[in-house]
Amino acid sequence: MKLDTLLSCEMESLPTYFFSEKVDGDNDEHAVKNTTKKTKLNFIMELQLFGINHKTSKLSERELFIINDSNKDDFKNFFKDEFGEFVESFFALSTCNRTEIYFYGHSATAISIAQKTFDFLGCDDSVKEGLYFLGGDRAIEHMCCVASGLDSQVLGEQEILGQFKKATQTFIKLETLNGKLQRLTDEIISIAKAARTETKIGFNPLSVSGLSLKIVQEIFEDPTQQNLTIVGAGEMAMSVTQNFYENGIKNIHAVNRSKKFLQINESLSLVTNNLSRLGSLISSTDILVTSVNSPLPIIGKGLIENAMKERKNKPMLLIDLGVPRNIEDQVRDLEYAYLFTIEDIEHVTQENLEERSIEAKRAKILIQQRVKAFSQDKIKNENRNEAYEALKNICEALSEKDLLALKSSDNPHKHLNKIDVASADQLKLISDLNPHTIFSMIQEIQSA
Repeated sequence: MKLDTLLSCEMESLPTYFFSEKVDGDNDEHAVKNTTKKTKLNFIMELQLFGINHKTSKLSERELFIINDSNKDDFKNFFKDEFGEFVESFFALSTCNRTEIYFYGHSATAISIAQKTFDFLGCDDSVKEGLYFLGGDRAIEHMCCVASGLDSQVLGEQEILGQFKKATQTFIKLETLNGKLQRLTDEIISIAKAARTETKIGFNPLSVSGLSLKIVQEIFEDPTQQNLTIVGAGEMAMSVTQNFYENGIKNIHAVNRSKKFLQINESLSLVTNNLSRLGSLISSTDILVTSVNSPLPIIGKGLIENAMKERKNKPMLLIDLGVPRNIEDQVRDLEYAYLFTIEDIEHVTQENLEERSIEAKRAKILIQQRVKAFSQDKIKNENRNEAYEALKNICEALSEKDLLALKSSDNPHKHLNKIDVASADQLKLISDLNPHTIFSMIQEIQSA
């Protein structure tokens, strides 16, 4: 079902003030009257998410739907201004595999929020086709699978848990991730860690940097003799540099938008060259790896074409780990330039796939069990809190004599059913409590 169709269905369940248009309801007793009056409806608050990933969208579509350092502040302001009345807390995760937005807010609002978010980011209809929505326990389970690497293009990859943690920390600092959603993400991270440590999904883990090295080793007979240029100074660029260096590739230049000192490991440190020097470095580069946040490609076909002439058509390997992409796709047209994007990496992810798939099933079962237990504990705590409030209201309405009689009763349930101050709803909430718990709560209420 398309997003526009879903949106039209959802409008029927939203408060009238969420949308600016008026609805005529002259002949339909269930329709909303044509009025400017704002009606406040009661909504259940719940966890919801929407997003696109490598299973539902192509790289060319995913790179249009990105929340990163360049737009996170604008996104925060947009989201709070547009949806602050309906959303208590939110954060976003963008990686090479996915962009997902998580929020704790009114039920039945995710589709309309997604529509406005896509409009804010300027996404076209092709991106919307890959959109998915999840809520409640299904959303929790999905987030655990994402954070543990079970939902990654490289099954079981190790970088995603750190990326998930970093996303939560970023939005905690932006003061948009707090309260129930923050506590829930802490539990999700704990479950994801358990899925990786209590199964072998994280054993001999694959990573994007490891797969990049595998490509290098397949193309060059002796990778250690090649010159490497890394463009970027973030975590991915650092990880690639360290991995390549530890596997014998020592001739390394780093390029960044600004000068930066990089401590790769105990034996390797680099000072980045300014991006303006890339043109002079690239002619001597055999392996070019890019990983920068940029809305547009920073390396065009012309730059590589000129470099190839200076190199006298000596082959060059280009690995573009950026989302959006850092290198123009037309570079593929050059005869001796071998371009790999993050999407191409899936073709080299088959190593130990059978073993990882078996462990992934075990990890998925573990996640389902932990989420179920967490949800049951949550319901039990909520029921206890509601019962406590009901008993507190009853106690406050009782005289000292009646309260003493209740405390002295052998059967508090029978006694509560006899008194006039207890409503049917309150009695129902208390009905599952055993006598010992009721007396303990009364003592706690009196001591507060």
